[in-house]
Amino acid sequence: MTAARVSRTVLEGGLTVLVDPMADVRSVSLGFFVRAGSGDEPPARQGLSHFLEHLLFKRTKRRSNAEIARAIDRLGGDVDAFTTKEYTGFYGRTLDARFPEALDLLADVVLAPAFTAADVEVERGVILEEIGEANDNPEDLAHENLVRAFWKSHPLGAPILGTAETVAAIRKRDLERYYASRYVPDNMIVAVAGRVRPAEAIRAVEGLFRRRPSRKRTKLAAAERRPRPHSEVVIRPRRGLEQAHVCIGLAASPHTSARRHAAALLDVVLGGGMSSRLFQEVRERRGLVYTIGSALSSYRLGGYEAISAACAPKNLRRVLDVTLRELSKLKRGGVTQRELARAKENLTGNMVLALESTISRMSAAARQELYFGRTETPEEQIAKVEAVTADEVAEEAARVVDGKTLSVSVVGDAGPRALTAADLAGAL
Repeated sequence: MTAARVSRTVLEGGLTVLVDPMADVRSVSLGFFVRAGSGDEPPARQGLSHFLEHLLFKRTKRRSNAEIARAIDRLGGDVDAFTTKEYTGFYGRTLDARFPEALDLLADVVLAPAFTAADVEVERGVILEEIGEANDNPEDLAHENLVRAFWKSHPLGAPILGTAETVAAIRKRDLERYYASRYVPDNMIVAVAGRVRPAEAIRAVEGLFRRRPSRKRTKLAAAERRPRPHSEVVIRPRRGLEQAHVCIGLAASPHTSARRHAAALLDVVLGGGMSSRLFQEVRERRGLVYTIGSALSSYRLGGYEAISAACAPKNLRRVLDVTLRELSKLKRGGVTQRELARAKENLTGNMVLALESTISRMSAAARQELYFGRTETPEEQIAKVEAVTADEVAEEAARVVDGKTLSVSVVGDAGPRALTAADLAGAL
């Protein structure tokens, strides 16, 4: 299980380079990570980060869109990108012998964009279709509506894709200004994991950035505010659905909190697997749903615990009642030692399995650098999980399970009786 310590180098312009060597693989993964996400955008231009992510693959100063596509296919691995609320990532995975080609391609995409006004309009249409597709998915829509209502006064509550209105308002100059202010060396991380020599990888990356101007990132004051949770009930009737899709949200610890490991274990006990309390009680014992689970979403300044389920409309109130009752029991009684042991096995097992993946290790190193400014060894991470006590998980449960932050989102038929935040909070 032991892994080599990740090497960390900060280049003259402020770029951070992370290299995690893996001698027993024949592949390499690399990623460019930029501190630019939907939580960093002005309200009238929501979706800027995601729009820009799309556009960078359209055209560079050396390659057309077709040439970029052919270069990706020649690598024989994976090349993709994604946008989150706090950062944007561009990554690739290929054979170790193709590392120079993959690095050249990703650097060209990220550092040398040349998109045109026509490219902007084409990609605007693609993104509007993506938004429409997301709105057609009731499970995704229930979750998105929850987050919007829960953090409605903060940029973290905004949808990553933006809305049809904000995407329609974005202009080429908006994208160029946003790129110029965010895609600068001291706001970026390059992470590499796999069969690669650290010194060679660092030299190769340094050569790409040698002529890159060093500018400071422009910060938005809104992105530094802690999100304040709101207690809301959002119901969106949707004809043609056989099930009601429900998402319950509660405020949780931020990713930078010392309580993050207790929060992760609490999530596993609550709804993180087939042996979790919610799966066993709502599905296995009562047969009210096909699937139910929880997920912890945490960011630098805030987090939330989301419980998702789908059921026949006639069962919605029972699903909510049973779920809230389980939350109340967890708040008042904490977790058992057996539950805690199973949760630790689940969490640490996933950590160990992730060590076999170059993409997982590359991404993990970048995320730790983004949030903590350093990379922990697997041994350090596992030791911190193992050190969490049942009392610490119980304390986290008491903080999280709070009727004052409870929000519910439903897409579909919510039944004849209207749901209110006061009714649901009263159960806690």
